Amino acid sequence: MSAIGGPCDRALWYGFRWASPKRFDAATLKRFADGHQTEAVAIARLKACDQLEVYDLSPDTGRQFGFEDHHGHFRGHMDGVILGLLQAPKTWHVLEIKAVSDAKFRELEKAVEKVGEKLALREWSETYYAQAVLYMDYADLDRHYCVVCTPGCRRWMAVRTERDKPEAGRLRGRAQTIIASDSPPPRISEAPDYYQCRWCDHAPVCHQGEQALSHCRTCLHSTPVEGGEWHCARWARKISVEEQREGCPAHLYIPGLVPGEQVDAGPDWVEYRLPDGSVWRDGGAAYTIGDTIEAEAYRHAA
Repeated sequence: MSAIGGPCDRALWYGFRWASPKRFDAATLKRFADGHQTEAVAIARLKACDQLEVYDLSPDTGRQFGFEDHHGHFRGHMDGVILGLLQAPKTWHVLEIKAVSDAKFRELEKAVEKVGEKLALREWSETYYAQAVLYMDYADLDRHYCVVCTPGCRRWMAVRTERDKPEAGRLRGRAQTIIASDSPPPRISEAPDYYQCRWCDHAPVCHQGEQALSHCRTCLHSTPVEGGEWHCARWARKISVEEQREGCPAHLYIPGLVPGEQVDAGPDWVEYRLPDGSVWRDGGAAYTIGDTIEAEAYRHAA
């Protein structure tokens, strides 16, 4: 749910299928750590206000408030709920804390000036707005309170957003389509230098012909099933998260992940004609059904 407001269906599908590696440099990891610490400070300051009732954990479970849909493959966790705000003292709000850079903070200030507080979140960030409307919908609450801070909570502002059931329904439908799709959706642009493509983590796979990662989620044998689990048709059993990341010798790429035209196929291989005119066979050469000890060991695992 934290990503479903992104602009490109194909990028979301790549993310769901773990098609590209995630690499973070040290500066990015430090920003993540700053964000977690800033959120903790913000929650503590809200709880210190006597007139506010703040829950960052569910009183029933002692865990974060979480939601899931589409057989457990569409999940999200909101930061909490809050009651007692001066603007609406008797109304429970979904509570979200966002730690952002100074530049991003200034963008929110400009959004408030441009469209007003209640429309500012959508103007500022479609991704954050999508989270807000989904959390309100799943929590059955009519208001959302987003606290936005710079690192360390040195600067702080908040905006309230109203429930948007039609948009929540659209986002749910979008998630369902992406989860159920067995091939990549259309690109947001066919131009590799399109501004949203240039900064996308999946651009090498999407536009540059780089091979997607080889594991169960990029394999044509696997399917998302109920309970947030995955099923492998080749071995006729469910596969754990660890197994999904590892893959197996019988892996065959989802055809839409291969930058070429499918020209032939057998029981354990698929051939593609690549843009340079050469033919590439996926599978078959290194693995033959029933003949590989490693594959047979995998089949009998679990």
